[in-house]
Amino acid sequence: MSVPQLLRELHQLISQISDETTHSEPTLVNIGKAHERIQSEIKLSVSPYFRTKLRGLYSTAGEDTKRTLELVNHSLEKITEIKALRSSKRVGRTLTSAAFVAEQEAQQAVRKSAMRRGVLMSMLQQTAKELPLFEKTSAKQSQSLVGSNAAGNNYHAKPGDQVAALVETSDGEDQWILAGVATCSIGTSTYIVEDIDEEGKSVRDRHSVSKSYVIPLPKYKADPAIMPNALFPLKQKVMALYPQTTCFYPGLVDARPAHAGADYLISFEDNSYVEGYSPALEVPQRYVLAWKEPKRRHRH
Repeated sequence: MSVPQLLRELHQLISQISDETTHSEPTLVNIGKAHERIQSEIKLSVSPYFRTKLRGLYSTAGEDTKRTLELVNHSLEKITEIKALRSSKRVGRTLTSAAFVAEQEAQQAVRKSAMRRGVLMSMLQQTAKELPLFEKTSAKQSQSLVGSNAAGNNYHAKPGDQVAALVETSDGEDQWILAGVATCSIGTSTYIVEDIDEEGKSVRDRHSVSKSYVIPLPKYKADPAIMPNALFPLKQKVMALYPQTTCFYPGLVDARPAHAGADYLISFEDNSYVEGYSPALEVPQRYVLAWKEPKRRHRH
């Protein structure tokens, strides 16, 4: 490989480092704000919900940092290779790169694994942004799964659909997670769902869940100017996907979308705050659902 080629690759790596820094900044800001609030209310205990949220944010920040560090190390290796190649040319020797290429390939596999969570978060945001806007074409047209409108009792999510599912976590607690439908048994009203977050797993976790605890996500966004009744009212209790995680938590609607492309503002339940709720955070329509109280005996 020539020096100009290596310099081009080095420039690309530096650009990626800059992009990663920009990408991780919101997560670090959220962590900082959370700790500032906890310190100001130091006498109050931190709720299990909030601990889970912080774990999710720290996990995301850790993966972001890991990717950035790997890019920095890879850049330093490029610089070392450039220096070695220039040195070998000066003394009339040829630098063999076979071992270096093999090492590069191994490091690339590690980087791909580390990037998965960041890519997943970006994909979830992009999917929500691209959710189509509902356009009524006839008086008889169904408006289920438009904005806050729930699916009918006879509706069955199809394999591949994303849903909110109540599952048992590794520590034995019930948790609403973002999941994909693998199979649906209409006869037994049971779904097999896969956890959408595969971080640290060779295969995604599968759960058997009663239809009662599988909530389909909206298929369309509601335009506030045309369908205000298809949006949750202010101060209504909902469950929403906490930013940078794949878990749904209870909260209150602090502000409704101002226009078709806007998000809700959700204040999540959290007893570490005096008022019992976190500062409002933006959540897309796709990830705001009617609250459903979990019950212990929901699994099959």
